[in-house]
Amino acid sequence: MILIIFLSIIIAGNSLVVEASDSCSECHGNRQRMESLGSGPFTVTGQDVEAQTRMPAGCSECHLGDPTAKEEEKAHKGMVRLLVVSKKGFAAVTSARHYPLSYGTNPMNRLYTVTEKNGKLVKETSVAAISWHDKKIDTLSQDFEVIEKTCGRCHPKEFDQFSRSTMATNGKQSQYKGWTSKERGPHNCGPWFEGNFASMQANTQLPMSPESHRINQKACNICHIGCLDCHFNPQEKNPVAPSRGPHTFVKTPPPESCYGNGRASICHAGPEDRRRGAGYFGGPFSFPEGNEPDVHLKAKVGCLDCHESTKSNPSIGHGMVKRQAQESCKRCHPDAVATHATSRHKNLSCEACHIQLVAGYQGTYWGPGKLAGTTTPFFKFKAYYGYMPEPVLIRDQKGRWIPVKPFPMAVMNQKTSPFEPGLQWRYPLDLPDLQRTDDAWGYVGLFGGLPENNKALLWIQMDKMSHKLGKSRSCDSCHGSPDGAQLQKVTWEYSDPGALPFNGSHEILANRNGLFITHMQSEKIEPEQGYSLSAFAPWIYLKDAWKIKGDFSLPVIKDGKQYETYKASSNDARKSGIVHL
Repeated sequence: MILIIFLSIIIAGNSLVVEASDSCSECHGNRQRMESLGSGPFTVTGQDVEAQTRMPAGCSECHLGDPTAKEEEKAHKGMVRLLVVSKKGFAAVTSARHYPLSYGTNPMNRLYTVTEKNGKLVKETSVAAISWHDKKIDTLSQDFEVIEKTCGRCHPKEFDQFSRSTMATNGKQSQYKGWTSKERGPHNCGPWFEGNFASMQANTQLPMSPESHRINQKACNICHIGCLDCHFNPQEKNPVAPSRGPHTFVKTPPPESCYGNGRASICHAGPEDRRRGAGYFGGPFSFPEGNEPDVHLKAKVGCLDCHESTKSNPSIGHGMVKRQAQESCKRCHPDAVATHATSRHKNLSCEACHIQLVAGYQGTYWGPGKLAGTTTPFFKFKAYYGYMPEPVLIRDQKGRWIPVKPFPMAVMNQKTSPFEPGLQWRYPLDLPDLQRTDDAWGYVGLFGGLPENNKALLWIQMDKMSHKLGKSRSCDSCHGSPDGAQLQKVTWEYSDPGALPFNGSHEILANRNGLFITHMQSEKIEPEQGYSLSAFAPWIYLKDAWKIKGDFSLPVIKDGKQYETYKASSNDARKSGIVHL
């Protein structure tokens, strides 16, 4: 007993020594001292931090630095900070800031940095993005050395699993090794530039500098995650709720973290609401803004309630999230899933009927331009934002009907192409769920005919859509055509660099002969100085070139009278087994 008491005194004494020599708390916990240094807003006590993080970690365990040093410069040496990414060169600014993060009400741009102008605090317009301190300053990608020293220090198992996960290794996007990678094909997001400079340069008509190549890769890295992107949830300090503040952490990532958590349209906000156009959040995240969200958002069903992760299956590994969520439907909708499996529409995915009004990109073209102030042959002219009334349905590799949004794509100044025209799949069916997607694309061909920027590699992007679930589409939206053809009329507005904003439209026809993007037209285009039409609007010269062969028609109604009867009564249709109960 005496020995235990003696050891306890020593341990307590050591704790007091550590606390007493912790210059982080001594300085940042003293408002008077912080204000005298001109950094009053950065006052934070150890009690504040522990209440918000719900972890016993000290300042240096998350931010590094030297907590035993008394001088500011020595104490801050080696410290990791929030990265403020500049629009110019995507440079990460890590110098000490005069003001902490500010908090707004727009969920897409909730977090932002401010500066003083004319005696007032205003939003910094020179900032392209905000990244946390578990990213590399030079590349903006994950910094595993820092993660291991910080998060991994207390969570070694989670760090080990995360560092090998698809998200941490950029496992999907890094497989697109150029525009002509035979294994995966060209992608709307662009290629993975890192490590592929020589092969991409060899097939590009225009010179591509190492700097432009590096800038393009940094644009990719802004979206890819570290630990803090999921578990760090900074908020404005709330005296009534001690757990809310600039150091708030969460064990289970909230749905907002999957969408960048207020740091603009990054993470899944880009692939879902922007590219696929059928996102979970919609509203301010959608392009055009204001599209209806997924019905599950209103029901407060989160991402990890449907997508398998360590929350529901510990064996999956930390940081792994199963893309395919079809099996989870039966947890909340057992009757619908059971009766759908025996209905006449059993070969349709749930999303095929329950997604409408698809927004986001309606065309994207990679051509010469400027990115972060640097000239590049591959600027993504993407802001052809608009609406397609309903998705086009195609058969997946299992023969199941899935919804896609076909839209025209091209990358300019390509020399050769290894692809065969027609429908392609990004990943083979025999890959495990965690390693594949159900996304398709259609290769069109390599085309000349442009006044400059020849040749153009053309394809049709056809990502599978899974969100924006809601009321089912009408019977006639699928079966209104006597020959099973699908026709969608698309409208859009262009608002990227290259020209003054202009409106336009096109049509998508899917029938027994193929899939066609036709009648591409717009109001008069007024190009900006230094931009050519072929860079951002090659469709003006190539017209109706976007087409692939194949049978994309829907099953034809054989008994028109019976169809009209069931269409008039949804109850009769359900009872007869046409659709699920």
